[in-house]
Amino acid sequence: MARRTDTTWVTLDSGGTEISCSVRTRGPGPEESPLLQKLPRTPQVVDLSAHCSLHVFFGHDLGPINKRGPLTAAQVAALTPPDIPDRTTDATPPVPLDDGDRHLLDLLARDGRAATVDLAAATGLSPSTVRRRITELRSTGALHFDVDYHPDILQQNFRAALWLEIDPSRLVEAGSALAAHPEVAYATATRGAANLYASVDVATAQLFYRYLTESVATLPGLRHTATAPIQRTLKGPGPYLPTTA
Repeated sequence: MARRTDTTWVTLDSGGTEISCSVRTRGPGPEESPLLQKLPRTPQVVDLSAHCSLHVFFGHDLGPINKRGPLTAAQVAALTPPDIPDRTTDATPPVPLDDGDRHLLDLLARDGRAATVDLAAATGLSPSTVRRRITELRSTGALHFDVDYHPDILQQNFRAALWLEIDPSRLVEAGSALAAHPEVAYATATRGAANLYASVDVATAQLFYRYLTESVATLPGLRHTATAPIQRTLKGPGPYLPTTA
């Protein structure tokens, strides 16, 4: 799964037998994902749960870096992308992608710093066309660049996935409050009974307990919580880079 170009953040959770990942589909529904169609027919898979991200409250781009201070305010401002349309609203139509766009996005997923001339040679497009299309895709929000960094930078030794069941009338309020927590690296509204998900980074299990009992417990409309410790990250926002001995 980590070697696929349509996956990001592939992790081993709990006891090491549970795998979680983010999947990019080619269309608005899960039927547009070859991976989600294949997994239920895979003999080694004993259970499968898929959730659709409906609205991202916090995540992508600078992630938790701009909460914890390694960057100055000026550096954060320089790296913050311009405003883009909110792709979670019904008023914003989906961005149509052709095979050339998908090839270009696959190449950028492997190397976000690839030179325009190299992208043009690989896609068969002219450099000016590649530059124009990248600008268009970024302006619509179909393409964004993430920051990949070594985990030692933040020195967080305990990571967990947090699933929350929130009263629907309080979901926006709870999601916004969760996004402001310095412990949260990613937060999104999802479909299903657990309608709010977060990735949490703290230094120790004891601090995670304190976070659950002091911060999460006070979220508005909270009905239920479920947690899964993240044991190992196989793939982050960038391409899969296996460790060599």
